Amino acid sequence: MRKINTTIWALLSVMIAIASSCKDGEDVNDTSEYKYYLEIQSQVRLHLSENAEDENGMVNPLFDRLSRTIYYMKQAVVDNDSLQVETKIKEAALFTTLDSLYQNYAVINPENRGNVICFVKLIRTRMNSDGTIGDAVTLKYYSFWREGYGGGNGDSSSNDYLAPPESLEAVDLGLSVLWANCNLGAKQPRDYGAHLAWGEPTGVLWSGRGIGWDDNGYTWDTNNYGGNNPPADIAQTDLDIVTQNWGEGWHIPSYSEALELCEQCQWELQTYGDIKWYEVIGPNGNSIIMPLAGIYGDDLYATYRFQRGPLGVNEMGSYWTSTSCPTPSTAEERGYGVNDDVVTAWSFRFNSNNGDDMTPAFVDYVRAYHMSIRAVHDKY
Repeated sequence: MRKINTTIWALLSVMIAIASSCKDGEDVNDTSEYKYYLEIQSQVRLHLSENAEDENGMVNPLFDRLSRTIYYMKQAVVDNDSLQVETKIKEAALFTTLDSLYQNYAVINPENRGNVICFVKLIRTRMNSDGTIGDAVTLKYYSFWREGYGGGNGDSSSNDYLAPPESLEAVDLGLSVLWANCNLGAKQPRDYGAHLAWGEPTGVLWSGRGIGWDDNGYTWDTNNYGGNNPPADIAQTDLDIVTQNWGEGWHIPSYSEALELCEQCQWELQTYGDIKWYEVIGPNGNSIIMPLAGIYGDDLYATYRFQRGPLGVNEMGSYWTSTSCPTPSTAEERGYGVNDDVVTAWSFRFNSNNGDDMTPAFVDYVRAYHMSIRAVHDKY
């Protein structure tokens, strides 16, 4: 067995032994079956194998090492799934293993801590007795590269990755509200940040459980994502993930506020190496950066439809507004069917293929889709 796999199994075994000997009366037995996987969002091309540096002429040692690190993290998740032990013990062992792999990367690359170029979430899905996939939550996140961001600090109970970054600014573009200089979940303006659903303030739900499909389109049987009859606007309510994490005054932009950004500002495509983004210049000359982080949608060919992606990374930006759409477009207009009683929500979308000659389009999406959020702040 290769050295890295030996290390993974050793860490798992140690954690299982420790956890087994330290039960303090808490019921760690969980009869539910869970599956684990990693969501990987990267601004650089990854080669997820043990020999990344030898494949396809890869010569960048930093990206090669990142590729290998995430490959080992994926392998640890696979090994963890095969262990027949209590759920909490398995998760404690998995956390330790992934933390160790992440910290090993961070220790040998201290000089590379800058913009976050890769974002990894550990997702846990509950398997229902009928074979379908139920609840899915984010257990932990890891980001490469930023000191003090990721690793052991990213448990789902604290949602540290959604906290206001030190670099956060409210930029006056000459519009009715101030715009944040970075996405929710990002630490710097060009960071992609998190992909998040509409009306889901915890930032951990992932599966779209309760959203079905029949011959007429989507069906809705869940209280998540604002329920079957969501508010017309969730800005600064309990469903606003920005307000819940960044505090009073900050909120998801409404349709009309986003429309100002799209129609009254100049959008200029910028590139640095292979990375693209838009600089959005307001009427007063101030500007913000809008990354092309793509979108997580549904898999049209799978019984379990959410989530597939990210789609359109470094090509398309899709950003939620706080405004719901009670009369969604037809299947022919949208490319997928929505039943008459399913309320969607408005987003604005832009594509780098249009260059500077573009105005972002407004599109309504099923609220369980995961996309970017750019916050706004009321003017002082």
